[in-house]
Amino acid sequence: MMGVGPEITDADDTFLDIVGYSRADFVSGGMNWAAMTPPEFLHLDEAGIQQALASESGFTAPYAKEFIRKDGTRVPVLLVCAFIPGTEGKWLGYVVNLAPAAPEHAATEDAAVDLGAPLAEDFYGRLVSELVRERSRMLAMLDNTDAVVWAVDSEGRLLAANAAFQEVQRQVSGRQMEVGARLLGPPYPPEMVELWRGWYARALAGERFMQCTSVLEPRHTVHEHVLSPILDQRARVVGVAVISQDVSARVATEQALRESEGRFRSLAASAPFGIYLTDASATPLYVNPRLAALWGGDAFANGEWLRHVHQGDLDRVASESQRGRETGAEFEMEFRAVLPALGERHLRVRVAPVQDGARITGWVGIVEDDTERRAIAAHAGQREKMESLGTLAGGIAHDFNNMLGVILGYVEVALDDPTAPDLEVSLREIQTAGGRARDLVRQILTFSRQAQRIDDVVDLGALAAEGVRLLRATLHVPIEATFPTEPVLVRGEASALQQIIINLCTNAAYAMRDRAGTIGVRLDVVVGEAGSDARLCVSDSGCGISPEVLPRLFEPFFTTKPPGAGTGMGLAVVHGVVTSHGGTITVDSAPGGGATFRVALPVISGVPASASAVAPEMSGVTHSGRVLIVEDEPVLARLTGRSLARAGFAVTIAMNGIEGLQVFCADPDRFDLVLTDLTMPGLSGDKLARAIRIVRPELPIILISGFAGGLDDDPAASHVTAILTKPVRPQELLSAIRGALTATR
Repeated sequence: MMGVGPEITDADDTFLDIVGYSRADFVSGGMNWAAMTPPEFLHLDEAGIQQALASESGFTAPYAKEFIRKDGTRVPVLLVCAFIPGTEGKWLGYVVNLAPAAPEHAATEDAAVDLGAPLAEDFYGRLVSELVRERSRMLAMLDNTDAVVWAVDSEGRLLAANAAFQEVQRQVSGRQMEVGARLLGPPYPPEMVELWRGWYARALAGERFMQCTSVLEPRHTVHEHVLSPILDQRARVVGVAVISQDVSARVATEQALRESEGRFRSLAASAPFGIYLTDASATPLYVNPRLAALWGGDAFANGEWLRHVHQGDLDRVASESQRGRETGAEFEMEFRAVLPALGERHLRVRVAPVQDGARITGWVGIVEDDTERRAIAAHAGQREKMESLGTLAGGIAHDFNNMLGVILGYVEVALDDPTAPDLEVSLREIQTAGGRARDLVRQILTFSRQAQRIDDVVDLGALAAEGVRLLRATLHVPIEATFPTEPVLVRGEASALQQIIINLCTNAAYAMRDRAGTIGVRLDVVVGEAGSDARLCVSDSGCGISPEVLPRLFEPFFTTKPPGAGTGMGLAVVHGVVTSHGGTITVDSAPGGGATFRVALPVISGVPASASAVAPEMSGVTHSGRVLIVEDEPVLARLTGRSLARAGFAVTIAMNGIEGLQVFCADPDRFDLVLTDLTMPGLSGDKLARAIRIVRPELPIILISGFAGGLDDDPAASHVTAILTKPVRPQELLSAIRGALTATR
């Protein structure tokens, strides 16, 4: 049995049988040797404890006593105990049953065992048997481990060894090593003997440590040896215990991991994009050189990367990062960052979890600088818009020539007979044709501009009808179109939305280049649970699209056309426009069966941006004020001056920006308003406005532009009161001047 203090913590079946308890009794209730001992024997136990503590061996001398069995009877026993070295009060005891085999002896206080009687003849035999059995149990445990275990005394002589040790000895020397044999000698080589002699000396000096040895032949093996000093009851070192294990597989695995990590670090260090690893809480563990250079120093490695995210994107990026960690799924983000060395950049980040089974142990991220690619894509998209504008050129020229024909024809009629009663009719027709020409020019400029605004209210039906009308004169393929009679309003940018029509119809026409048939264009409004959608369908009876091509249809720069016949950006631009407007695009096709593209955009309510209010009639209204007109086109300058003079204004005309600045500076308080063209030689209108505002910040300035390329749509940003787009009707101009003067006063 074994125990600590009076508690018995372990007992074999023989002891339990002696005291009449079952294994279940022991497990459920435990046992206490003091409680099981009759009072008259407790002094013997105390004497044995004191004897063991005082002896060098820690053993008690064998003594007889009694235990109270479970059924209340007594059993005489012979007991010997010893304290286990290196433990706090832990002991080991051996018990021999002294009761005669039959009849069963029931000891009482009146029939106590004569402690002075000689010991039973078989006591020492039983004691030795118990000791041998315990030692055999320990050796069996050691013999069934793969580790090589042995112990030596202070002279290097073998004290004990397990089966694995003896097997090694047989392989080395062909014989088994006996207890007491010296280990530091043949058949081991001298260098090995000296190595182990030094290790034994360190352990005998009280050090516990680990060492490794490596053998190359017949195969590369590595052994790990743990040496520990053996202490007696007085804590003196009397020997060395060694546990040796073959760790070749573990070493090989560690080496493979180091090599794998080395390859990863080499790959990551040479990667043209940023790579990082974090733990499960997103604390950075590794940052490759590219990301460190991109982010600036240790900002990313220290977890301070969010402070470089653009303020306009910061909340979204923080929210998406948190949501990604909570869901444990891969996610991707695009945002702007203000980087120390590079300024504002567009970044794309892909993040994936690192998992050990179902448990997320970290995150790996790839950071790409997407600035140049976005610029190239934007440039390619603008080029695609210009190519689409070229597709419309025929239709635009056709319409513009018609308008010019109307204007020139009615002008000739009016000049032939200025007093004819239908002169007003001719002038009205000229005005209508000029208005259509103006709207067409505005449409071209809007379509070709680089900046996109997707917050206007656009009538998609009118936009599609206008695009189809112009395409009919260019594509030379019959187009059958069906549009609703009511406006179909969507929020977006007119030129970008019209490019959807142009690119899809142009693509359909190319698919039908060798076939007869028609292009079908249809626009409907479909009402669903989530709201109404505008559904635009463009179909053709062309060659169709193969299954291999379909997955790549909207990839930038992917094209099935021969070199020089296309950029591969047409459908990519369409996809980008549709998704940026909150819509979807799908395609149905089969080889030889034509194709149908379906675009869905959310419908809204409102008033189309093109339906601007008509300026109120100002004829007959008298105005006052002094206006400086700066215009480098003489005819237009005279026409504008004449219109304003007829309305009652005092007009001064300057023929360019430099002259206008000179006239103004000669007498800054002379004028109540400045009306200037934007594009002029020497000094542009916006720069003239800035110079004037330095002298008179409150002076109203109206800027007129035929093409406001690079000019901000916000008048305040251009240092002017209002911006008008040519051609400007006199009534529209008078209304703008009146509004500017009224606001100033």
